[in-house]
Amino acid sequence: MRNLVTIRNLPFGRKFLARGAVAAGALCVMPTIALAQVPDVEKHYTGQTIQFVVGATADSSYMRYARFIGRHMVKYIPGNPSISFKSMPGAISRKAASWMYNTAKKDGLTIAAVRPGIIMDPLVGASKEIDYDPQKFKYLGSAASSVFVCIGGKDAPATSFHEALNRRMVMGASRFGGASRDTALALIKLTGAKFSLVEGYDSVDQAARGLEHSEVHGICGLSWSTFRTERAHLLKQKKINILVQFAPVGNPALNKLGVPMVWDFVRTPDEKAAMELLVSSQEFGRPYIAPPRVPRKQMIALRIAFERTMKDVDFRADMRKANLPVSPTLGDDVQRLVTKLYKAPPRIVAKAKAAFKG
Repeated sequence: MRNLVTIRNLPFGRKFLARGAVAAGALCVMPTIALAQVPDVEKHYTGQTIQFVVGATADSSYMRYARFIGRHMVKYIPGNPSISFKSMPGAISRKAASWMYNTAKKDGLTIAAVRPGIIMDPLVGASKEIDYDPQKFKYLGSAASSVFVCIGGKDAPATSFHEALNRRMVMGASRFGGASRDTALALIKLTGAKFSLVEGYDSVDQAARGLEHSEVHGICGLSWSTFRTERAHLLKQKKINILVQFAPVGNPALNKLGVPMVWDFVRTPDEKAAMELLVSSQEFGRPYIAPPRVPRKQMIALRIAFERTMKDVDFRADMRKANLPVSPTLGDDVQRLVTKLYKAPPRIVAKAKAAFKG
């Protein structure tokens, strides 16, 4: 398991998201101690079914992750409960988040997989339809961090991000709140990238198809782990250039290829701090939540089960076969990081929020 404490060794510009996780080493001790505090959890879960809600379509990678995690996770929950899965797509996981916050029972029998944007949107987004508070969710953890990339076609006006600072590129973007739109806007506002957006694609995948058909020059906000599996042919056929990494920490393979980090292009300390805030959600790229006010004993049991699943040899083998990356962040770490983000200085929040405005 990746040790978050090592992030403290990064340059100042990338420390923001690590400050809330300095106790990660101590967290490894917590589950063993906590087990002695939940003697009646087995009775609570015996004969029950845990409902695993996924805030995405049934054929999405979010559902694939959920099924693997859920099937292994129940092995570690006292009482041997069964598990069911329910797809609840809509508004980029906001529908599922709203249901979890306002409707789901607070008994530890309902958990959800949501997109990280639902955590950040109330802080830096512009939507007025949010009826949940991310700080009040209970976090089981995150299965993987994310590295977003911007790519451009081989015939695009710019073949590197340095060139994109001076040459205009038409970039495909999903609708409001989507990663391809928000990432591109952040790069426009905080680095000066000469991107013009064609918005309205239904999904990042559809925007990527638009690039293949030469409708646009490029696209941002692509998850590298997903892209390299689902669009591997573009890489093999050398039809694209990878322009920049948009993430707290670079992907080793991309670093080796010399793909620059976004930190190389932000211009002022406040812009850097705003960018840190915006990319922080990628540290919990696959978050799993329970409703607010779930009893402490049930929450401890769920977090223990999640942590043990992340370490499970069979689970890891299944994920490798499915080509789904695993780089977990534990529940207490995610909870602290969310709290830390919502305590960011108002001027930095305002600058980050402005970066997402079209």
